[in-house]
Parts: sequence; C-alpha cells; structure tokens
Amino acid sequence: MAEDRTHRIEIDWQDLFKPIPGLQSSPDDARVINEIVVKPEIIPIIFVPGIMGSRLRKTGNGDKAWDPDALMFMGSKYLLSGTPEKRKKMLVGDQSHDSSYLEVDTESDKIPDIGKDKGWAGLAWGFYGGILKALSEYQWPALLKACFNFPVYAFGYNWTDSNHKSGEKLAAAIKKIIDANAQQGKCRQVILVTHSMGGLVARSACKLHGAESSVLGVIHGTQPATGAPAAYQRMKHGFRDLDGSLWDWLTHPISKATEMVLGNDGQKVTIILAHMPGGLELLPNQLYKTNDGSTQWLAYERADGSKVALPAKGDPYGEIYLEKDAPYRLIDPEWLGDIGKQGKSSPHEDEGKSAWDSFKFNLNKAQNFHSGLQDQGHAQTFQFYSAGIKTADRIKIAGSKIPGQHLYFYKTMQGKRYFDFRDSHNNRIDVQHDPYFSEPTSFELHPRRKELLVVYAYAVEPPMGSGDGTVPDCSGRALNVKPSNYDKGPDGTVDITDQDEKEAARAHDQIYNTSTAQYITVKAIENLCKTKIKTETGA
Repeated sequence: MAEDRTHRIEIDWQDLFKPIPGLQSSPDDARVINEIVVKPEIIPIIFVPGIMGSRLRKTGNGDKAWDPDALMFMGSKYLLSGTPEKRKKMLVGDQSHDSSYLEVDTESDKIPDIGKDKGWAGLAWGFYGGILKALSEYQWPALLKACFNFPVYAFGYNWTDSNHKSGEKLAAAIKKIIDANAQQGKCRQVILVTHSMGGLVARSACKLHGAESSVLGVIHGTQPATGAPAAYQRMKHGFRDLDGSLWDWLTHPISKATEMVLGNDGQKVTIILAHMPGGLELLPNQLYKTNDGSTQWLAYERADGSKVALPAKGDPYGEIYLEKDAPYRLIDPEWLGDIGKQGKSSPHEDEGKSAWDSFKFNLNKAQNFHSGLQDQGHAQTFQFYSAGIKTADRIKIAGSKIPGQHLYFYKTMQGKRYFDFRDSHNNRIDVQHDPYFSEPTSFELHPRRKELLVVYAYAVEPPMGSGDGTVPDCSGRALNVKPSNYDKGPDGTVDITDQDEKEAARAHDQIYNTSTAQYITVKAIENLCKTKIKTETGA
C-alpha cells in the first residue's frame, strides 16, 4: 500500500470565497491530503496620539524635552524651573518656533519587545500602552485572522509643529511601513487609529498629502475636529479646571501632573502655546459651532451689563485671536516673552520679528491649515467621543465690580481666575508692572484713589457644556461620516456616556484605556475589513 502524501496548494485570501482549483482525490491504494495554505494580506494598524502624547527630545544632543512617563524629570524641568521663559525654552527654544528644534524620542525601557521596532517608544506609555497592547493581543474573528495580519505601529510626532507638517511626515511613514511589510507579503493599505490632535494629523496626511488611497479607513477618538474652546480657556487661566477637585487628581494623576507642568496660570501657558503652530490649531476654527449649533461661541459681558457675541462675522482669527486690547482677546502681548535676537544664520521664517509678530506668524499657519483642511475626512471614517462631562463648548467672560482698595489681593489671582482689570473708563490697569500696586499700604496715598474706588475685573466662567472635559460634543462628532457597510449605526459616530463608562474613565486623556473605546475601535476595524472582503470578492 502506497504512503499518504500531501498536496500543497497556496491561494490568496480572496480565493477562499470561490472554488479552489487543483484539489486531488485519493487513489485506492493511498491517501492524498490537500493542504490549503492561505496567503493573508498584511494591514498595519497605525496609532496616532494626541498633543503631549509623543515623547520629545532636543534634536542633535538627545536631551529630553517632554516625557510624561518620567514624572521626576517633568517635575524638575517644568514645576521647579521657575520662570515661564524657562518652560518655553524646553519646548520652543529661546527664539520663535523652529520645526527642527525637537524630534521624537525613540528610546524607552518601558516598551515590550513586540513594539520596539514599530514606533511604540515614541508614545507616552501611561497614556497609550493600554490601547497598543489591546490591539496587538486582540483575537480577531477566524475569518479575518485567515485573511489578514494586523501588525500594530505607533506614529509619534512633534506636536509643537503644525499638523500640516506632521501630516506630511505621517504620509511618508505610511509609505515606509507599507513598503517594509510588502517584503513579507501583500501589503497595500493601513488603518489609522487616532486620539485627539492625532485626528488632525491623520486627516492632514490623507486629504492634504495624498495618503488617502493608502489608508483603508480611519477611527477617530475624541478628535477636536473643529477645535475646542478649552484651548482658548487655558491660555486665559492655565491648565486648571475652574471647578476642578482633588478627585480629578486622584483619578488622573499622570494627566493632571502633565497639565500642571504646562502651567496653572495663563502666562505660563500662553508663552508656550502661542509659539506653537500645533497648539494654535486646536483653537475653534472658522467652522466651529457650539453644542446647540451657534457660530458665536464667545460671549463677553461688560461690567455695565452690555454684551458682545463673537465671532460676529465668522472670523475668529481677526475678531478674537488678533485682538490686542479687549478683555476677550486671546493673547496678552506681555505674556509672549522675549524671542531674542535672531542672527543672519537664523533658520526662522519670521526672522527679525517681535514676539507679537511671531505669534501672528504661527496663527497664520494655523488659519491656513484650517482653511486647507476644512471638514474633510477619509471616505471610510468612524468617530467616537465622550459626552456628559462639564466641558467648554462656549466661553463666557463676565466682568465683576470689586472694591478698589482690595485690588492688591485680587492681583495675585491674575492669570488664574481674574485675567484683566479695568478702570471706570475701560482703561486697562497694569497690575503686573505698576509699582503703585506693589504694596497695599501705598494705595491710600495715591492720587488715583478716587478713580479706583471700583475696579472691573474679568474672568472666564466655569464650563457648563457637555463633552469629555476638553473636547465638546459638537467638535467630537463634527465630521459628517458615513462609512459603507457599517452594521452598528447609520453614520459611524458613537458617543460614550455614563451608561458606558464612569466620568473619570471617559475623560479626554483616559479614553483609550477604557474597554468601551477599545471595543469600538476593534469593531470598526472589523467592519472595515468586512467591507474590504465584500468589495474584493462579492461575498
């Protein structure tokens, strides 16, 4: 009797859905074993983090500049460094913004072996370790496992730079990842999973830098698609919740520490974010609407009761961000610091400009980016966002009358609660530099005493809208997405509420550590792949 033999047949995954040619039958005196080997297609998953989520170092010398996983380093370099200028130097440098000043730090001892050659080291592990592990360890359904391999990558980027440039780099990284995997088997497209600002980077890569055809689909998590008033709010009074509590610190220790090192008052935040194109691109753009659909998201109420609603003409850049004097202005020019003298060899495009001109230059970059991107998104897009946490979907600035003789004590709150003081003629009172306010006892002797019996102090009121604490509902769901063959909803948009996760878990920075966000992500990937199977085989 003849020995059994194996007949090996290799097929592409698409051939699983049609009759397989070449099968052999067994003769009477032997047995033929038909071994069918399916050649799966490789579809890399690339995770794109949000602002502050990539670890950064200074280009050339490798010195750390930003690493949320290294709390002692962050505390020593930011919390204990003293002046706002020293904080700015860490992330921007002595002068205006330079794209080449920082690069992604690719060295970390926290990363498991599976991610060491896939870019994981560039991300803050405390923020994103959970989702990277979940995606790499997920047991895909048998059909998808037979058809596809899903290696998991991460794309760290310099989040101080414009998302236009970061998108260009992501487009190049997508090509590089596809080419590298194509040496192991068929690889034509990737899937992008994003968090927060990472959504702007991914959309930039797809719509502005030609990567869309190389991307099977995109899953956006808590993306500020049209911006977030929280960016404006924090430049007024810092990374400090107006109605925050000790519980916030206990439930979000890493994120709260990260926010604190950026600055708990407006001056510390402004001197950094105003010199970052990427940070300015998180401001409400020309398409932003509040949760109830209003285009006028900033309300300024004077102490005399008169009100102004902005932007009145749909131009937040000119009406709000470039305003230099009004209490509702974005920037106090004196908070911009000194960008130093730039010599003839300076690489800065805005060479020789003042700090205000440098800010205008960066804001113009942000405006151009917003104008180019608009509300465009990949044709196969899913998005989810958290709802139900108090979030600024609009800004209300109110003026209060305070006793002039107490102004010395109110001045200590400047940049935290009260950020602007005016006299009865609406003239700004410079409490930072006027020696008249240096000692409370000197107040009684000054000739302006009668003018300042009443002072008008302006503050941002606590947020009352719905969102994830940073991104309001309106921006998280702003893209009008309708992915094909989606079997879990009409338009691919999912909101995460208190029925899904507790408030502490679904906050902006923590969301990808939740089982709900991870479930939404893998189900969206499954749907993208089912659509691919149907499109290519008709099955």
